[in-house]
Amino acid sequence: MRLNTKTDYSLRVLIFLQKNKGRVKIQTIANTYGISKNHLSVVVNKLSELGYISTYQGPNGGIEFNLKASNRTLRELLEAVEDFDVVECFNAKTNTCTLDPNCKLKRMIKSAVQTFLEEFERYKIKDLI
Repeated sequence: MRLNTKTDYSLRVLIFLQKNKGRVKIQTIANTYGISKNHLSVVVNKLSELGYISTYQGPNGGIEFNLKASNRTLRELLEAVEDFDVVECFNAKTNTCTLDPNCKLKRMIKSAVQTFLEEFERYKIKDLI
């Protein structure tokens, strides 16, 4: 299984903000990790919507970690930003598989994804640092 780029960037932002207290510019994080500010801005908006970070506008603006998110699980974050439609048949709208609904492979993959997520249930956002 591979996590998508948005998930990777979300984790990087949360790690960076927990290590660097106070307001930080998105460009600073982008420069640190050598990634696109535009891509990072999309991730920052999502993290803000989900309550993991706070955003501030203006010349003294920036983003900072929301301490209230410290005890949220990594599973919660992953489920909010990651697409776990590992195979086509997981998405009812795009499923064209003729084996569905009697496919044993689908149940095996769902079980593996569930086990993957259960592992991340053990960890909190604060555990990233």
